[in-house]
Amino acid sequence: MIVKSFNLNFQELLKKKFTLLYGENLSLISEIENIITAEAKTTKNLTIKKYQEEYLLQNKDIFDQLINAESLFGDQEMVVISKSTDKIIELYDEKNAQDNDKQIIFLSGPLTKKSKLRNLAETSTNFTCIACYNDTPEQLQSILFQKLKDNKISVSREFINSIFEINSLNRQDINDAVSKVQLIQNTSKITEENLKTIFHSSENSNNFEIINFCLLGDKKNINKVLSNIYEQGINFNEILAALKYKVKKLIDILESDIADKDPNQLVESFKPPIFWKEKSMVKEQLRRWDKSELKQLMEIVYDIEVECKKNYDVSNIILQQFIVSTSNKSCLDNRYI
Repeated sequence: MIVKSFNLNFQELLKKKFTLLYGENLSLISEIENIITAEAKTTKNLTIKKYQEEYLLQNKDIFDQLINAESLFGDQEMVVISKSTDKIIELYDEKNAQDNDKQIIFLSGPLTKKSKLRNLAETSTNFTCIACYNDTPEQLQSILFQKLKDNKISVSREFINSIFEINSLNRQDINDAVSKVQLIQNTSKITEENLKTIFHSSENSNNFEIINFCLLGDKKNINKVLSNIYEQGINFNEILAALKYKVKKLIDILESDIADKDPNQLVESFKPPIFWKEKSMVKEQLRRWDKSELKQLMEIVYDIEVECKKNYDVSNIILQQFIVSTSNKSCLDNRYI
């Protein structure tokens, strides 16, 4: 049974014997898993056992015991199997598993529609199947704003916007930073300045910095970026998500007042206000790209994202070529795949 990843009812989830969490958003998968296991401990007094699929495949007797044997001392158990693939189906017998008192959570990365595990989870009434797609920048901003609000920290939308303009945050970055905020609150006052130092990206290179170099056509820094991508294996999902966010923001600015074509006036009057340190750079980007070019670039970004997913082994090369083509704007005239 398919269930959306937002507004989950965790009490209802615990009524199902089996749950599959899969997708690209590992942070969201981990977050949902932690809530489910915490609920299982407190409301059903379940014992949590965690295994990786590879270990169970190498020790099939252990998996068989987990599924078929009664729990020691009558304890009810929840089994979490990470890095699950279709291989686990070879060992899993849904009827036998359904007949015992154990609950099983399967954790997986992206699964295609042809996946046996995904197909079973989507069609079986004994399963809850939750796809965890990457968060959009807008969703992440809302998550950050709400988590700060929940901790009685009041910040402006402009401040939230500034955090994302200079950092490429994911859900895990936000959760980790909020935990730090909670510790700091016990001893000192939280200000916007120390919040800026707390909320930083887990990426080695700042993705928005890379995107800004691209859109500005900064050849000197682009060469450094290409070197970092080669050495560090930067995730194309993070880079392209940052680019989509930035291009959409530039389009929004241009469309905020169709009668005014002056980048200076557009940036100064845009709401929510652009962070003051970013204004000069945004103005320069607007002078370099017009609206039709930005809309064309947005379409190309989606095409490149598909190409990277189809050709994951060479996605870094595709990303490097795309960055060069974007920085000199040749991407508007040529395809690179």
